[in-house]
Amino acid sequence: MTPSEALPVQPDAAQPPTRWGWPAWERDEVLREQVALLRHNFPMTLLASLATALGTLWVMARVAEPQAITVWLVSHALVVAGVYLTLRSIAPFTDPAQQAARKLIACMSAMGLSWGSLGYVVLYWGTPESVIYAIGIISTVSSGALGLGAPLYRAYVTYLTCAIGGVMMAVALAGGPVMWPALFLTGVYYALTGMQARTADRATRRSIALKLENDRLVNQLRAESQRALAAQEAAEKADRDKSRFLAAASHDLRQPLHAMGLFLESLQRSPLNDHQLTVLGHAHAASGAAAEMLTTLLDYSRLEAGVVKVRPDAFAVQPLLTALEQEFGVQADTAGLVYRTRETSAAAFADRSLVGLVMHNFISNALRYTAKGGVLIACRTRGKRLALEVWDTGPGIPRSQWDNIFKEFHQLGNPERDRRKGLGLGLAIVQRLAREMNTSVEVLSQPGRGSVFRLWLDRWQGALEDDTAPAPDTVSLVGLKVLAIDDDEAVRLGMQSLLHSWGCQCITAESSADALECLEDITPDIIITDFRLRHEETGKQVLQALRAYLGTSVPAIIMTGDTSPQRLRDAQSTSALLLHKPVSTGQLRDAMVQLITQPQPVPPDSMPQDDDEGTATTSAAASP
Repeated sequence: MTPSEALPVQPDAAQPPTRWGWPAWERDEVLREQVALLRHNFPMTLLASLATALGTLWVMARVAEPQAITVWLVSHALVVAGVYLTLRSIAPFTDPAQQAARKLIACMSAMGLSWGSLGYVVLYWGTPESVIYAIGIISTVSSGALGLGAPLYRAYVTYLTCAIGGVMMAVALAGGPVMWPALFLTGVYYALTGMQARTADRATRRSIALKLENDRLVNQLRAESQRALAAQEAAEKADRDKSRFLAAASHDLRQPLHAMGLFLESLQRSPLNDHQLTVLGHAHAASGAAAEMLTTLLDYSRLEAGVVKVRPDAFAVQPLLTALEQEFGVQADTAGLVYRTRETSAAAFADRSLVGLVMHNFISNALRYTAKGGVLIACRTRGKRLALEVWDTGPGIPRSQWDNIFKEFHQLGNPERDRRKGLGLGLAIVQRLAREMNTSVEVLSQPGRGSVFRLWLDRWQGALEDDTAPAPDTVSLVGLKVLAIDDDEAVRLGMQSLLHSWGCQCITAESSADALECLEDITPDIIITDFRLRHEETGKQVLQALRAYLGTSVPAIIMTGDTSPQRLRDAQSTSALLLHKPVSTGQLRDAMVQLITQPQPVPPDSMPQDDDEGTATTSAAASP
């Protein structure tokens, strides 16, 4: 057992101080440490004492009767043996401290009396000079024992008194002209050695007290660390539970919302009267608001999952700004706001889709919080850098809130938590995306006059590749053979209705087994599958099975409403386009056009499993 293991728990109630200035329980611990030190040093001292006794026989045999010195040596050896046996019975960290101390004091007394008895031997069986020899030997032995007895002052003083006292008694009985000088010098030696032992004892006690205090601090630190670890584990568990809940809730909500979007699009193509068109418009608006909130949650989850990969490339800024104006211009007109885009010929080197997502959030926030006036979208060059800016004439943001608005779920001017104003995640997503792209965003604002949000990018000054890909709307999908797989019947019906309206041949299935049966009637040009199916089957497994059966890497689209980080990583390892529910019809059509105009087949035996190299991903918010 180590000293730290034997430390008792400190009492809560205050203990009265002792004469040493410490509480009784602490005094016992100091005494216990002193006993342990003395007990540890004693065995080697006993061996040194036997060696010194043999030397004493050699020296004193010349000035005293050898038989008497031999008898003394034998008796000293017996005392040493008795002391050794007593030491073996002492357990400093299990025996009561006072009891162990008394045993050690008794051992020191026995050793002192044994050496002190040498004075009586030389007094009766030696010459007058032998007393002086005895004084020198015992003084040397007592000085050597100071290192042994320093940890326990009472034990050493007892030893010193017994040893020196015997010699002084012999000197007094011997008499003679040197009696008084010898007694005086011996007394001085006794006093000085006792003072030295006292000093060593105080230093030892201070050192032990410091050690005990350090042990207590270490124990407290260990306890605090354990509590901190427990709190961290609880927080991590809560975060995992939150992620699982968010993933499950998001998926379950996206399924019917996705189906509803497909049905609304099919209904839009049907003949309707004015009232029905008005109701359909409201339904589209409600569906769009719900889709925006779920898409925001998914974007945030994708960032937390670490599946957002930055793929920088050179691109012209103006087409991106034009696409944003086409998306948000109608929304601004409906709200009675002015939407202006300043023309630019600049090019940037960055991930275009992530830049589009950042700008999408900036513009969406600007329109949401601007009641009158409008927004201005501009691109300004600053040397080797350029800044994409969104200006608005909204209420402005106080300087004290400039940092807070980039925190999760933090919203200004929305105390009622109106979900029509979003979830408070848009700017948090922007901040995370900027860090992923190794760049920064900034805000400047003046309350009552408006705000400007900037995204800094690297400027591209080289030549740009000419993009000759046909516009999605000009590519016909008539006759395209599509296999759609989803375990939700409503989604299958909606998908089939929509694809038929585009002139596609569509066959639906609810599992990989059904899909394999369908391959007897059709060889699909494109496979569209949900990622999470029944019986724990995934879209990744379905694609692997179908591609293996067909012997070719059929272009595929995976749709998912799942926000679980592992699910997202699995989905991105299939070399398929990844669409996040709810998927708009325009987004679905664009993805299908991309697959038939720019196919990227990957053989089944070389399909990546552990990364997303070569994976194309898109989302409604990331492709303005």
